[in-house]
Amino acid sequence: MKKLLIVDDDPHLLESLRVIFDGLYEVCTAPSAEEAAVFLGQQQFDVMLLDVILPGATGVEFLQVVREIHPFLPVVMISGASSIKPVMKALELGASDFVRKPFDIDELRLVVARALHLSELKYQVAGLQSELARRPFVAEPDGRPMKEVLEDFERSLIKKALQGAGGVQTRAAEVLGTTRRILSYRIGKLKISSVDESA
Repeated sequence: MKKLLIVDDDPHLLESLRVIFDGLYEVCTAPSAEEAAVFLGQQQFDVMLLDVILPGATGVEFLQVVREIHPFLPVVMISGASSIKPVMKALELGASDFVRKPFDIDELRLVVARALHLSELKYQVAGLQSELARRPFVAEPDGRPMKEVLEDFERSLIKKALQGAGGVQTRAAEVLGTTRRILSYRIGKLKISSVDESA
């Protein structure tokens, strides 16, 4: 089960939030940024709900610290403040989203789930980018350049489509889901020979 850290100085709200997310996440609560920092140092969390206004360090100040230590942790801000400025600052610092007090329970659950999902996608993309940087333009298992592998695959598809269409480019283009003009261009680019140019 994913772990949710909720940081708010209102004990009644903390208990309400615990009930709201009970069964959806493993919930941990903290009444201040300082106590939340202790939790973050002791265990891993998947998502955090963070109040903008806290005693001591504000939610925005704490978010700056969190971003340095946990750059991928999705953080949803809770705001009961009349001014939108702290929330905008939090979004600039990388907060995933925010909800205003008083909030709709279903909306709050949705916002937290969406923040978690987007964070997981970003993490996967970062992993793929790292893998591509480590092995640029190389395709397994034969080690050929990726461009060459893709061109061979496209060449094979075009040849099969042309054979099935009796060499008629217009029909082959329909099979491939493209236009005659684009197919003709790719045939020339890929140096595919023995093509009926009449159609």
